[in-house]
Amino acid sequence: MVALLLIGAIYVVYRAGDIVRPFVWAAVLSYVLLPVVGFLERRLPMRRTLAAALVFLALLASMFGGGRLLAPVIVDQVRELQRTLPSLLANAQSTLAETADQVGLADLDELLLNNVSGGGDVGQAIARTAVPFVVGLGRFLLEFLVFLIATFFFLRDAPRLFDWIRRLIPSSQRAEIVPLLGEVNALLGRYVRGQLFLVLVMWTATFIGLTILQVPFSFLLGMTTGVLEVIPIVGPITAGAIACLVALGHPAPWGMSQIVYVAVVAIMYTVLRHAEDYFVIPFVIGRIVRLHPAVVIFSLLSGGALFGLLGVFVAVPFAATLRLVLIYISAKLRDQDPFPKLEEELASVHEPASEHPAARPVGRRAHS
Repeated sequence: MVALLLIGAIYVVYRAGDIVRPFVWAAVLSYVLLPVVGFLERRLPMRRTLAAALVFLALLASMFGGGRLLAPVIVDQVRELQRTLPSLLANAQSTLAETADQVGLADLDELLLNNVSGGGDVGQAIARTAVPFVVGLGRFLLEFLVFLIATFFFLRDAPRLFDWIRRLIPSSQRAEIVPLLGEVNALLGRYVRGQLFLVLVMWTATFIGLTILQVPFSFLLGMTTGVLEVIPIVGPITAGAIACLVALGHPAPWGMSQIVYVAVVAIMYTVLRHAEDYFVIPFVIGRIVRLHPAVVIFSLLSGGALFGLLGVFVAVPFAATLRLVLIYISAKLRDQDPFPKLEEELASVHEPASEHPAARPVGRRAHS
């Protein structure tokens, strides 16, 4: 029954395409905020609608208040990056060409220098995308409005939604299926909240590190690094490569050579990655998701191919949910009680992770 519900959900999302996207993002955000609504409803106490309204208003205040503070910085850095991108690319290619010439790779030198002129076409390419950008902006604003409305209703009506799902299950199977859905719901909630915390940690740490190293666009690069954290394996590597490329095209401070400067930036990203592996993830994600790296990679590729960025974001938690369902089915086929097995799976969330990331199960990237 649960497997059929999951397959049906995938089919609906696939057929609906962009229409369902703001609702999925609203559900993801609701997972983060539902504990706060529940706390207000229980402790103050107050009606569910009032608790949801207070949390929603706080969300709007943080969005628009934070937007007023952060948007000017982001816009300024994006404009500056747009203006200086051709020169950054030219400087980076020139530095690589000079380095290649010094080590005797003349062919690489010529290839790089021939491609320097390509950087001048960046501004023209950006200009050609102006009209599509305006159309896309209007579409984004509409989806954002739907996202906000859906978020409020999810916060207010989550208990009714869960009760409606419970009533859909035949009464003869309700005693078994409802606890399974509860375990899946708890797993997904912890995963989403842990992911959000990791994004903020890596955004902040990267911004501070790049600022100290005097890498330009440090705020924008830090934000990019944090967002890419949700993409296992590829995301952190891509973020580090972008930062190294920017450093390669920017004059090195403190009398360092350009290559040494890039190496220092790469080392900073490596240190942050290992600090996250050894200290942050064991206490945040822990063993919430226990998947083999090959399963994670397959899930990411499949999710990205079917649903784009949203598919990449939900691929790992969906695979983890499917794993719990398979554990349940396996136990039932063997005429065993599935719930002790599920409780054992979820109890591992509170266990300390092993001492080395390679020994830990795979999660958000190839290491949760």
